[in-house]
Amino acid sequence: MAMKGMQAAARSAQEALGFEPPSHMKGLQVFIADIRNCPNKEQEEKRVDKELAKIRLKFTSSKTVSGYDKKKYVWKLLYAYMLGYEVDFGHFQAVELCSSNKFSEKTAGYLAISLLLADNAEILRLVVNSIKHDMMANQEQHAALALNTVANIGGSEFSDNLFVDISKMLLQNNTLSAYIKRKACICLLRLYRKDNDTLQPDIWRRRLTQLFQDRDIGLLTSASGFVLGILETAQHPIAEWRELIPVVSNCLANLVQGECPEHYEYYHVPAPWLQTKLLRILQFFPVNMFGPDMLQRVNIILNSILSKPTTQRAHIGGGSKKRPKADAERQNRSNAEHAVLFEAMNLMIELGEACDPDSLRTAAGLLGAFISSADPNIRYLGLETMARLAIMQSMHEHLERYKNLILEKMHESDVSIRRQALNLLYALCTPANWQHIVDELLEILSASDVLLQEELVLKIAILAERNAPNFGWYVDVVFRMLESAPDSVSDEVWYRVVQVVTGFEEGMSEADKNKLQGHAAGKAFQNLTAGGNKPLHETLVRLGAYLIGEFGHLLPQNISPRAKFDSVHRHFARGSTQTKAIIMLACSKLLNANPDALKREVISFLEDLQEEHDVDIQQRACEMLMMLRDQDFVDHVLFTMPSYAESVQQNNPLVQRLKFQSKSRAHTREQLEHAAKSEGGVLKTRGKALRQGSGEDSSRAGTSPGGFGGASPGSQNNNVVAARGAPQAEDSDSESSSGESSDDGAAAAPVPGAAPGAGPRDLWKQLCIMPQGSFYSSASLSLELKQEYNTSMGRLTIMFTNPGQSPIGNIRVMLPEVPFMRMQAMNEPPASLGPGQQAPHFVQVQCLRPFLQPAKYLVEYCDRPGGQPIQLPFMLPAIMTKFITPAEMPMAQFRPFFESLEGAPREHITVGGAEVAPNQWPNYITKGFNFSLIEGSTPACAFGAGTFHTGTPDPSKPGTMMTVPCMMRVEYNEQAKMVRLTVRSQHGEVTQHLSQIMTTYLVTPTPSG
Repeated sequence: MAMKGMQAAARSAQEALGFEPPSHMKGLQVFIADIRNCPNKEQEEKRVDKELAKIRLKFTSSKTVSGYDKKKYVWKLLYAYMLGYEVDFGHFQAVELCSSNKFSEKTAGYLAISLLLADNAEILRLVVNSIKHDMMANQEQHAALALNTVANIGGSEFSDNLFVDISKMLLQNNTLSAYIKRKACICLLRLYRKDNDTLQPDIWRRRLTQLFQDRDIGLLTSASGFVLGILETAQHPIAEWRELIPVVSNCLANLVQGECPEHYEYYHVPAPWLQTKLLRILQFFPVNMFGPDMLQRVNIILNSILSKPTTQRAHIGGGSKKRPKADAERQNRSNAEHAVLFEAMNLMIELGEACDPDSLRTAAGLLGAFISSADPNIRYLGLETMARLAIMQSMHEHLERYKNLILEKMHESDVSIRRQALNLLYALCTPANWQHIVDELLEILSASDVLLQEELVLKIAILAERNAPNFGWYVDVVFRMLESAPDSVSDEVWYRVVQVVTGFEEGMSEADKNKLQGHAAGKAFQNLTAGGNKPLHETLVRLGAYLIGEFGHLLPQNISPRAKFDSVHRHFARGSTQTKAIIMLACSKLLNANPDALKREVISFLEDLQEEHDVDIQQRACEMLMMLRDQDFVDHVLFTMPSYAESVQQNNPLVQRLKFQSKSRAHTREQLEHAAKSEGGVLKTRGKALRQGSGEDSSRAGTSPGGFGGASPGSQNNNVVAARGAPQAEDSDSESSSGESSDDGAAAAPVPGAAPGAGPRDLWKQLCIMPQGSFYSSASLSLELKQEYNTSMGRLTIMFTNPGQSPIGNIRVMLPEVPFMRMQAMNEPPASLGPGQQAPHFVQVQCLRPFLQPAKYLVEYCDRPGGQPIQLPFMLPAIMTKFITPAEMPMAQFRPFFESLEGAPREHITVGGAEVAPNQWPNYITKGFNFSLIEGSTPACAFGAGTFHTGTPDPSKPGTMMTVPCMMRVEYNEQAKMVRLTVRSQHGEVTQHLSQIMTTYLVTPTPSG
């Protein structure tokens, strides 16, 4: 009898709330049973199609459908949708159910629009009134349903119509339960990210302060998420929210002391998600906002977190299929504890020298244990955090003892760990230990991954130049790199060698300079003659030829002028046009230094080149022969290069390149979208941020020596219509706390699999403006991409790697044809990859005409024998800006041509807010879009010019390909904080596409209406 009474009471409660047991919808149960009983996919499709046709007929008939039937049919539609079938009807009926008074019908309606409708669906306007009514109703369940729907869909429609109403629920209604407040905070976070103009800090900071005084952990977690959303968008000055520091600190202190309900403990860790959010909030505030008392309190909290014993993660062998429950619990607890620990260390890094020294010492010890962990994720995070902690010079003494252990990590099989170890070594390198570190890195260089070699070369070169006792060591190091990994030594590296060897105005004495130049010429002569007639890498030939031509007169007397000439001339036939040009100039300089000994050889050499099939070489030969007839003119033109300005020494182009590739540790939401893809330094933000570049980059420091033409720092754009936001570094007027050491990156490079949230689209957006980086990452397959372009041609290298413990097979790649680009696979992709194996796939592309939508790169593979194929539809980051070359011209020539292109369709103008600071424009123009920056550009008005190349023959000029001159101007109005971007070209389609690309990176469009 008692049991029957309880059942009756339960039925009464269900009826009162509008619940209906599942047995009331027999049709839905039958439909689900039929689907489960289908023997194959074809039978399932027939059954689903039959049911959908029946429901469509019911909804379109003139006969009125009851609320119960609508609910039943909508549930069937949802079930079919969850099985993967397209459902393009029933939306209006779902909206009607939302206005029902029955909870079960309202649930079906709200759930249906949450799943079936996108955030830009016009039909959402019809449900706004129902949501408003339910939010203000006295029934908590109805309000929760409405708020769930808003949080799930978001979108501008809800943001425009509901943000104010939901705000009032928190600001004016103190009678709401914590349950509803939680949902309201989640809704506000979703809507705020769509429209952040309506929030008033002076009102909200008081209300948020009150919310943080609540003891409900769920509400505190939701409120913390909302605050993080506000701070990440950086819409308001951080000082507006400084009142939150005390309440956030108090809340964090309570959790650290164990004041947390048992049901919010995760494997005995008090609310780890809330702890990490609170620690993250505190990282946004500069140290000077804490005050002495609050700073002391925060240091006590951090010391408490670091002092707690951590659980060691259980290491599960690759062959074990099951693990004991105790191991699983220990690993879950370890995950939670390490999440809190790492976030606490991030806060310590932000506090810098204001952090308690004992806590810093403890953190260094913990990180030393982390990088020795058996878990690769802990090792990666330990190295990444240690690299950012090394920003503080005071930490070097605590981290130095782990140098050998870090060097061991350079031999790990996981490339992401090797890259983090490299970044940490780069940060820790000092004049006292540089030789040991650089020698180890040189040993690793030849056996390293191709995609890591370039970063290795850059950092070895920077460290050798900065720390070597004399520049002779630096020259030796660069020549060793040319022997070990010549393909990875970029033009910027040998350009810098030339700058260093040539000398700087306030540098070495004349005797020391001659000694260095003679040493460099000797190393060049030794390398160019060591292999006889064996082919040498072009970079080595270019550097060697330049040094011998410029400083060959300082070689020992036992080396004859003819031997100097032969050392460079023997490599002429195999060189590219640029290499041949350098050799020709070197020979001319040798002739000028030894006119009697070399006149016959050099003149004969140049005369033979007057009939060269390469027009550029032919022209150079003719000009040089004409010049050599006038000895006074020759002495003036071929005189030894003068010393470089001191500013060139201070602005190392290799450092600037690292800065352009690097990203600060993300704070704003836009930075978070790019945090997982950065290549280079992980640096502190705000006052200790790095500039992404400066106008000085276009000075002599960034040009090639001797006027041979600068290398274009690879970085382009892609189908930016699909994605807003460009990587950008924080701007600051102050230097890093660790001086020049951290200025170039207490480096870290998050890579595939290491940082959550780096989806293929995010990685692809990064590759739009970078020459290489991660393309895709999963547990079974990772792709790294490197790209090189020359006018209308491009070569892409996609490195397939199996990072898992099991082999993958049936790898297939398809390149669908597109009308705007010619694509050809230069080799077959790997058919299978064993654990740890990697193989490259080379793709050559040629641009044929303007385009916006990128070409596709379709990959398919199986991660286990007999498994379903995994299909990965990628887009190649080979877009229009990849096929642009800079067009150098003076302002006097640029301006009339620019004015002649005024008016549609050759002109397109975009006006909006500044997407990036104007002082970052030079980097985007020159490195992002491949335009030249016109001399005379200012931070308020920058001009650029470039040439878009295609592989389509020009009918008006036989033998040449069609090109389109492109010009741009970007202006900044300081008072209105507005940007106007003007793009002009002779081809309307080129203008439109380039304008859309540039707008994505430079302009925040103003909302319409």
